Amino acid sequence: MDKPSISLCMIVKNEEEYLPKCLRSVQCIVDEIIIVDTGSTDDTVAIARAFGAKVIEMPWEDSFSAARNRGLDEATGDWILWLDADEEMDVAEADKLKELLARDAIREQNIEGIQFCFCTYLEGGGTEYICLQRMVRNRPEYRFEGRVHEQILPSMLKANPGMQIGQVGIHIYHEGNLIKNIVRQDKIRRNQSLLLQSLEEYPKYRQYHYYLGVELYRLNELESALEQFNIALANPEGFLPVVLASAHKYRLALLESMGRYDDMVRYSMESIEQFPDFTDLHHLRAVGWQGLGHIDKAIHSMRQALSLGPAPEEYPSMTGIGTYLTCRDLGILYASAGNVKDSDLYLTVASLMVGYPRIRFQGQPDISSLAFRQG
Repeated sequence: MDKPSISLCMIVKNEEEYLPKCLRSVQCIVDEIIIVDTGSTDDTVAIARAFGAKVIEMPWEDSFSAARNRGLDEATGDWILWLDADEEMDVAEADKLKELLARDAIREQNIEGIQFCFCTYLEGGGTEYICLQRMVRNRPEYRFEGRVHEQILPSMLKANPGMQIGQVGIHIYHEGNLIKNIVRQDKIRRNQSLLLQSLEEYPKYRQYHYYLGVELYRLNELESALEQFNIALANPEGFLPVVLASAHKYRLALLESMGRYDDMVRYSMESIEQFPDFTDLHHLRAVGWQGLGHIDKAIHSMRQALSLGPAPEEYPSMTGIGTYLTCRDLGILYASAGNVKDSDLYLTVASLMVGYPRIRFQGQPDISSLAFRQG
């Protein structure tokens, strides 16, 4: 079978700093580049054209879907890959993509979309891993919906209810959540405005309340953010699973920021009941117990998180939760309980695990013969 062709479709505005790195990371695997520019005043358009891109200059219409779909309309490849300018595919892994798309299993299993392993850089040096769809088979019925936090999956399911989303072990690195990039693009103000418009148009679409809560959290408007998360989680029908899991995690983290540890523990029970294998929720429950001064219960919850190991890739999980960060915090908890032996043990193991963030414990750790298994 011939290798399929790939169209890269992007929407950009004033991305001269990041666009070259993004395009270089995929230029060896894409057959065409389509850039929808929504009003750049820097060298973005010139850079895109230097990479051979077809540039479509389109006025901003307060809709990410409108801009994305304009690019999709021009795509001629068998598959469409979409990226943001502050994202970069792992160059060493990218070469595998066309080979993977050509496999018989793609056709036999009715795979119409592809997820990639996203690594999002966070403030303070942390990272968060999750699998996200960034590729779709080129069909005119597959189009984005929503002004902001646009989704293509609903239209895919409507047109082809039996279709499947595949997953490849190719990483995409994302810098857009760093404060400097949020400020640079004025993302919070822009997203807040679009979300309020969206809620006026679709007041029953509760996912917009979640996204609005995220923006308010970034603004440190904590009470307002909590109100939005509670509205979203009160009736989460129709939520994408990844969004629902993220909403539960955000609410617990928000309550930690507010020092409301009793509510944090109470809500963690509800969250863990729905997502028992989401390690971050167990870790956060332990933080809540610690905040309330219940060290024994905090140790128990932290040990549960450690026994689970890294969360499955469908959850937005902080790197180190379930491994070295959880191990470190468990060592700190044992120290506060006066258990120096176990504190030293877990802190030592945490330092050994730092370079292996996807390593799990295998049973109770023994410092004389540490046993790990790959996650």
